[in-house]
This record gives sequence, structure tokens and C-alpha cells, in this order.
Amino acid sequence: MNVLEQLYDVWNRHDVDGILGFFADDLVYEDQALGLRFDSKDALGAFVAATFDAIPDLSFELTSSFASGSHCAAEAVMRGRQVKDLPGIPASGTPFTVRYAIYGDIRDGKISRVVDYWNLVEFQGG
Repeated sequence: MNVLEQLYDVWNRHDVDGILGFFADDLVYEDQALGLRFDSKDALGAFVAATFDAIPDLSFELTSSFASGSHCAAEAVMRGRQVKDLPGIPASGTPFTVRYAIYGDIRDGKISRVVDYWNLVEFQGG
């Protein structure tokens, strides 16, 4: 299993501490759809925990992924149903299925930088 396959296995178990264990202490995580950037494990952990609270059935199905040297990338399908509000995204209660892509840099065995891409309109049922 490459690092992203391992990460999303843990992500699908909703294990916040396990997820954070994949990241370097000086991480940079950018969520392009939401216009958010996280520069610490604490900030990313708070976001992930809030996301699991708002979307308790959130899951990712990786359709392709690779990790080679200092880079990794994946395509996935993100599924769930948002039952609580997130900042800037009121809960719709409607199930969603959204294509998702991620690109990252790896340093010393940890993910140091990640950018994820997904369509907010699809997420909101548009």
C-alpha cells in the first residue's frame, strides 16, 4: 500500500489522530474547493473532526493513486451526507457523490504538503 492508500484507509475509519500521524509537523494542507489552508496538525485536526461530526458517514474510494519518492497523488470518489453545518456550507441532508483529487509532497516519510481538489457545486447537490 502506498502512503495515500494507507491514509485514506485510516480516513475512512474516522481516526483523526491516525490521520494526523501521516503528516509532517510543519504541514501545509490546502482545500481548494473551500479556500482553506491549514499550517499545523492542530488546525487540520480540528477541521477533520468537525468534518466527521458534520458528515458522519464520510468515505473516500480511491480509484487511482501513486507515491514515488517525494510526491504522491490520487483520484477518489467522496461520498456522504452532511447533517450539520460547516463554515460556509449549510447542511442539506442530501447524499452526495463527488469526484476528488489530491496531490502531495513527501519528506522524511511524512506528507509535508497537500492540495485537494473537488467540486463544491456537486457537493451541494448542484
